[in-house]
Amino acid sequence: MLSAKDWLVRMKEGDESAFTSIYRHYHPPLYYYILRFCKIPSLAEDLVHDVFMKVWEIRERIDPELPFSGYIYRIARNHVFKTLQKIATDRSLREQLLQQLHVRESEQPEQIAQAREYDRLFHEALDRMPRQRLNVFRLCRQEGRSYDEAAAILGISRNAVKKHMVLGMRFIHDYVFRYGDVICALYLTSKNFF
Repeated sequence: MLSAKDWLVRMKEGDESAFTSIYRHYHPPLYYYILRFCKIPSLAEDLVHDVFMKVWEIRERIDPELPFSGYIYRIARNHVFKTLQKIATDRSLREQLLQQLHVRESEQPEQIAQAREYDRLFHEALDRMPRQRLNVFRLCRQEGRSYDEAAAILGISRNAVKKHMVLGMRFIHDYVFRYGDVICALYLTSKNFF
């Protein structure tokens, strides 16, 4: 029987059966790990699939000498947070997620309440941001401007715009996690990240 290291070496060399074995071994615990963050089974399954696609794409960079579980869970966590961040700041993505979940007010009052709570926290976080950071966030995330366009409009450097975006996203994430139900943030907006 092959060791975990042997499976990783074979996967790294492009062996699809080794990848399948790794997938079967890590899929269940990874699914439940991601589900703890997002609380939406279908979204969790999609995110698990994305994580394994990423693993396959970067397999040549995997070091079989290092613990693979820490590596794959780190990829999963980062992907979940990025996805949630995207959902939280993009109204159309939130609406798409809601349509996929077939959420209707009469059928899912708890989820509707969670979505409203998330929106409230999101807007509270925006209200507490420094003015320049809020301006950058609105231009880049809500109006879809590039960093260069935002820099020109605000009369600041592209690096300053990037720094404001990083700090702004982190602030929103921290605020929602500190003052609200993260699951709510994930569930209906499955996104702000965060």
